[in-house]
Amino acid sequence: MAAISRRTFLRGGALAATAVFTARLAGTAGAVPATASTLAVAYNDAVITPHFPEYSSLWMGGYGWTPRGNHHPVSVDRDLRAHCMVIHDNGTPNVLLRLDVVSIPRDIHQEIRRRVVEVERLVATEDFMIVSSHTHSGPFVGDTHPDPVLIMGIGQADVDVINEAGWLLMDALVELVRKTVQEPPIEATLGYAEGSVELGVNRAGLPYTLPQVPVLLARDAGDGTPLAVLFGYACHPVARGRDEVYDSDYCGYAAERIHEELGILALFFQGCSGDIDPPAHGTAVVADLGEQLAQTVLSVIDDDDFTPVTGPFGTALIEVQLPFSRDLTNPRERADLAARYQARLDSYAGMDSAQVPWHTVRHAELMLRQISDGVLPTSIPMPIQRWRMGGLTILGLGHEVLSTFDVLLRARAADLGVGPLWIMAYANETQCYVAADDKMWMGGYEAGRTADDDTIAEPNSYLVSYGWPLPLNASPNGTDPSAVDSVETIVLNAAVSLLA
Repeated sequence: MAAISRRTFLRGGALAATAVFTARLAGTAGAVPATASTLAVAYNDAVITPHFPEYSSLWMGGYGWTPRGNHHPVSVDRDLRAHCMVIHDNGTPNVLLRLDVVSIPRDIHQEIRRRVVEVERLVATEDFMIVSSHTHSGPFVGDTHPDPVLIMGIGQADVDVINEAGWLLMDALVELVRKTVQEPPIEATLGYAEGSVELGVNRAGLPYTLPQVPVLLARDAGDGTPLAVLFGYACHPVARGRDEVYDSDYCGYAAERIHEELGILALFFQGCSGDIDPPAHGTAVVADLGEQLAQTVLSVIDDDDFTPVTGPFGTALIEVQLPFSRDLTNPRERADLAARYQARLDSYAGMDSAQVPWHTVRHAELMLRQISDGVLPTSIPMPIQRWRMGGLTILGLGHEVLSTFDVLLRARAADLGVGPLWIMAYANETQCYVAADDKMWMGGYEAGRTADDDTIAEPNSYLVSYGWPLPLNASPNGTDPSAVDSVETIVLNAAVSLLA
């Protein structure tokens, strides 16, 4: 196997999906087409940092309650990027699309999938997965969950330009997939290994941080030259803090450093980091965490102790419904919920305007409109995806999944004899937090409730920023094992069904 030299890089509806990755810096044009019995990779990247006038919206997402961004010209510390990796397995393309945005709403996810799968027929839906890095220093995407009016209090004209920018982003992403699927791939071998580093702290009071650094390296099958590396970690990309500068955060910094050292494309994938944050904020923190993560990946590559990853690929995507804590198909429950939200609004009557939590007012008004119009959601859909390969299983979980699920799923996988296992979150769509019973019983932002009240959204929780009416359903306090109708059981059973 050829040694890896470090050199300076010169910058130049319902779902069903799965994807496998490959990468390359400048595209794979001119490569020798692979035979049907081999693995082969193709990859490209694109800058998706919005600039005026092409993008009429410069609104930023990732932090709630007040307007952020929309200044021209924009300030950019580190470009936002999209990467497309295609692994051809016996002639079948498996497509992974990852991008530096805070979230992908359901409608945008489904429209990208519709165009790639049904309109252009570039890939089978079970072989296509989209993952966001969750950087909080990127654009606001879509107008559903989260709702920019709810979060920022902006008007319809600004919502319209956010949606116009969303269509431009979708066009760019579909073009990136098209280009990468259609170009000749490079015959390749894949290898998997893991490093370890402690970068984050658990902000939610849970005992977990997730030190694993999964690394998947693609090499040219002919001479062993490294082509691309995929790597991951579980920590919120909020190291920069709440300013108005576009930045791919510590994970983008790490990818660029790996790129500079090895001259190959490096793609980052976020883990179950819903409750894990950097220890501090600032540009120096971005560099420090990014450098630590990059050096961990480089050490794994230098050690060169990889498990071969081989075909054939087994891909699957299912979707589960996450129930709320109350049955909102029941008219009495909806009427009681409406009364609670009206009482919340009434409690602000006579309050000094400067003291009113206007985001909570907007949320309560939205909930009352949805109840009145008969469109109140009764559950939250969650896509769960699996790629099974020889030597590696990748599990992609939708939404902001908390660390407990990583711990529980690894234990279940070990019982099943499944491993190595790479668990990604923020896969396909991100529209809520998904907490297990331990955090739900504690209450707090990620739970959407207080410790003793799950009958209405806690006013300073994610339910308000994402625009949902109620906490998700948890087991009764202290229940072990978790109740069959709890989110913990539903998610674990669905994921394990794909691992078994």
